[in-house]
Amino acid sequence: MSGEIITIIKSALSAEIAAPIRAWVGRKLERDKYRIEIERLRAEMKDKLAEVKSHELENVRKAADILMESIVPPLKAEITNLRNDVQRLNKALERIWGCPHIDRCPVKFELLLPSQGCGTEPDGDNGTCDGQRPKRKPERGKARGDPDAGDRVPGGNGDGD
Repeated sequence: MSGEIITIIKSALSAEIAAPIRAWVGRKLERDKYRIEIERLRAEMKDKLAEVKSHELENVRKAADILMESIVPPLKAEITNLRNDVQRLNKALERIWGCPHIDRCPVKFELLLPSQGCGTEPDGDNGTCDGQRPKRKPERGKARGDPDAGDRVPGGNGDGD
């Protein structure tokens, strides 16, 4: 009987010792399994983030292409039209000096006024800034000359031809 008791004691002691050891080894193995799973998930997440950034860059490139194709050419055309308009305006302004009505030309008086840059946005009053408007207005003639006066050309017949 003493052999049986020793066997029972041995098995109880081994069960007592083996259970915590088994639990410790099991946790260790599960922790390693979960660590591997987490590393795999982190790698997948990095791949997904790289893919998302790649798509973002592709979208930015597409937006830049759309900008270059649909917005820049109309702007270039508008700039060209504005340049042509400015050239026409410059030609017209140069012709003012040869006009027979130059002595009463309001455009000439406006051009002779000193340039008034105020460093800020104009207030919407013909490009002048507050406190920098001309002190006196130039003389203005009649909108049209007297129809009975003739056309001021020597030998003219008065009908403007």
